[in-house]
Amino acid sequence: MALQIDTGISQYCLSAPAHRYWQGGRCVYYFALDLQSLDSLLPQRVDDGMIREANRRLTPSHAKNIQNYLLENEDWLLGAILLGVFPEAVEFTPYKDENGRANENFGELRILASFRNTMRIFDGQHRRRAIGDLILELAEAKENSSRYRAAALLQDSVPVALYVEKEISSLRQMFSDASKNRKIEANTVTRFDQRNAFNRAAVRLSEESSLFGGRIELERTTVPAGNSSLLSINQLAKGLKATEVGIRGRVSRERNTDYLQDLDELCRRCSVWADEFLPAAREEYAGLVNGEIANDKIPNLRRQSLAFNATFIRIMAGCYQYWLREVSKDWEPLAYYAHESVLTPGSGDSLLVAAGAMVPGHSSPVARHQEMEGAINYIVQEARKVA
Repeated sequence: MALQIDTGISQYCLSAPAHRYWQGGRCVYYFALDLQSLDSLLPQRVDDGMIREANRRLTPSHAKNIQNYLLENEDWLLGAILLGVFPEAVEFTPYKDENGRANENFGELRILASFRNTMRIFDGQHRRRAIGDLILELAEAKENSSRYRAAALLQDSVPVALYVEKEISSLRQMFSDASKNRKIEANTVTRFDQRNAFNRAAVRLSEESSLFGGRIELERTTVPAGNSSLLSINQLAKGLKATEVGIRGRVSRERNTDYLQDLDELCRRCSVWADEFLPAAREEYAGLVNGEIANDKIPNLRRQSLAFNATFIRIMAGCYQYWLREVSKDWEPLAYYAHESVLTPGSGDSLLVAAGAMVPGHSSPVARHQEMEGAINYIVQEARKVA
């Protein structure tokens, strides 16, 4: 039976095929609504910066990011919006098979119009706000607008899970329970998110780079002490980004799109840093590239040289970007200065101790932005003196 949304005066505000099941002792109805129908079913605007009912505080910028995501990606994906509804608001008529027997799991779901306002979002308010604002934007857009593709977009659907639950306190607990899912780890995001130019560049260099190829940890977000990798894949992505925009630099959606459109050129520039500058800057990297240092020696060498430290490599990425931007396109003086510097962990003569990124006697630098930026400024200025 076809979905019906009635925004006028009638007995039902929703009539739709649904799957009925039980979860945690509650009855749940699962169905799908196209964006326009969802907006009609939940006409109230999600707003306010306060914690309301069973929702966290609305963050408009988060909703705006979802709205932009929907507009800019034809292959978008949104998870189910979770709603609570009063028991008396719902009617369910099971479908019958060819023998006339009722199927208790599949049937026609109806929500009484008189109980429409009892539906409460407890997970998905930012998606709901984004969809509402998106529909308003598309209604105002001109057909020749580059962002106008309403016909296709508004016919796509999102899943809805309707939980029969009357108590706000229970919905709040359900929201808390639903929010305990483990966040996706940074290394997985880097490997899977193909919309980010530096993620894609990191994956390519992890396979093709003379220095990083075969020496990147793919399964963990950091490199364990006994691991023969130089960096994790997410650390490599951060380093590549630093070579373009610095340690704290941000990449707008527009700039990221530009990088993606010329990904080969971005990877070429990143490869110059990885396979030309870094081996020139440290003999440890040159030894890996020319085969004089075997990968299985890296764990032991990590205790002898900070060149195998992820924070140092990221600092060198920031130095490289700063030098090319402010000093010269010739990076050889910077590489020479780094090559001649002491990088012994725990040494008071270590470059990173002098640069303020490491405490004397400690074995690793501080990874905070403030210390890394200070070290970058120090190294670049000292390198300029000997250039």
